[in-house]
Amino acid sequence: MVMQHLNFFRNLDLVVRELDARGHEVVLLHGTQMGDAKIRAKVEAKKKRMVFLGRGIELAASELPAVTVGYRPEPEERLQKLLRVGRQVISRSIYLRKGHPSPERVTEALEKTLPPRTMRLVQSRLARMVLRRPISLAAWRAVERLSRPSRTVVALLKDVDPDVVLVSPTVWPKIPVEADYLRGASSLGIPTIGYVNSWDNLTSKGTVHVLPDLYIVWNEALAGEATELHDIPRERIEITGAPHLDRFFELQPSVSRVDICARMGSDPERPYVVYLSSSRTLVKNEVSVACSIADALVRRFPEETPTLVVRPHPTNPTPWDDCDHPGVVVYPRDGDQADTPESWQEYFDQLSSASCVFGLNTTAFLEAVVADRPCVTIVSEEFHPTQGRTGHFRHLLAGEFLEVCADADEVAGRVARILEGEDARADGRRSFTKSFIRPRGMEREASLEVVEAIERTAGVASSRDRVARTPARAAPAALGERR
Repeated sequence: MVMQHLNFFRNLDLVVRELDARGHEVVLLHGTQMGDAKIRAKVEAKKKRMVFLGRGIELAASELPAVTVGYRPEPEERLQKLLRVGRQVISRSIYLRKGHPSPERVTEALEKTLPPRTMRLVQSRLARMVLRRPISLAAWRAVERLSRPSRTVVALLKDVDPDVVLVSPTVWPKIPVEADYLRGASSLGIPTIGYVNSWDNLTSKGTVHVLPDLYIVWNEALAGEATELHDIPRERIEITGAPHLDRFFELQPSVSRVDICARMGSDPERPYVVYLSSSRTLVKNEVSVACSIADALVRRFPEETPTLVVRPHPTNPTPWDDCDHPGVVVYPRDGDQADTPESWQEYFDQLSSASCVFGLNTTAFLEAVVADRPCVTIVSEEFHPTQGRTGHFRHLLAGEFLEVCADADEVAGRVARILEGEDARADGRRSFTKSFIRPRGMEREASLEVVEAIERTAGVASSRDRVARTPARAAPAALGERR
């Protein structure tokens, strides 16, 4: 498994554990060079603020003897560096296509990565006319297919000698080396799998430059994006559901409501609403929004006012450092990624005892839906850049589980009705869970679907003798020290 950075392991944790339970070896290669003293110091500093955790992958490496963790090198050959520039251009071209649901949301960041001369070319009218056509992606894939694979990647893959290579998320635009691993594996005859890491990847990142043998997505909506926006043949796409959310289907509250309130610093005698924060790429600072909702709750409930418990996004806890507003509690103070059994449980406890949740545009809505909590949002011109300009927000609206409000006072009104026992969107919430998160069946774990897709693609029962081959851990030069 080739991942861009440590945090991507969170979405594959249960898949890796199931592979290990079935007797398979798993080599996890990520793009964080932990052997570099400066990078390690940076990572350790970030860990203090819960921004860059890596706890899950460290736990798996310590608990699972058949799991090896190492560094995913970036090819430095001249050809591969030139290909990266081309990939950045092609990633930008996807957003020029007619009908793209996020035509402007991330393009500025994509253009920043381009050399100045290339960026000026891409911004020209003639270039845009060409790039917006599907033929540009098809032509580029031919270039990738005919290009010499990276010697660095080929040498590493020969050392590891895998039955299958899975690359996640296959569309990362910042350091577009995923294509080198897909191309390298293909040149060696190794089956390849592309894996969509999250529900927003296909409308907010780059594109797939080298087609894998199989492309795994959560549901039909994402399969549609893969075919329409990224020209991936439908016959190569497999729908599995969202494996990392399997945990929430199994969890039960581990503490009483009084105990979770005491842990958070919320009054146990009053109901509470969880404010689920968005990533910093969507909303840099949500403090004013939270405070306006807290004030609206006071106006609606002058006595026994519900507490607003803010859960900061793990990539953006800083705005909440100085938040000290009546009726607002921040917990966990530095946010949390929920990437270990303990952190997943605490997250579930926080949601399960809440009267409802509020958010603007956040992946946390998916966890809230599985926890079966009413979900409230504000849709207005003020938040259009966060919602209307992002393709993935449309999935939330189409799910018909959101209580959509126009302002903070309407939010307080919806909270009042929910506290009175009204749950108008319960059916939509459960329907969304079935179609978006567990489309292969509510009783069927998505992680099992992914594992079985990996096994089929690898041809586990084929003539290749897995047992007789050299264990992956015998390649320390390629992988670095096992962590």
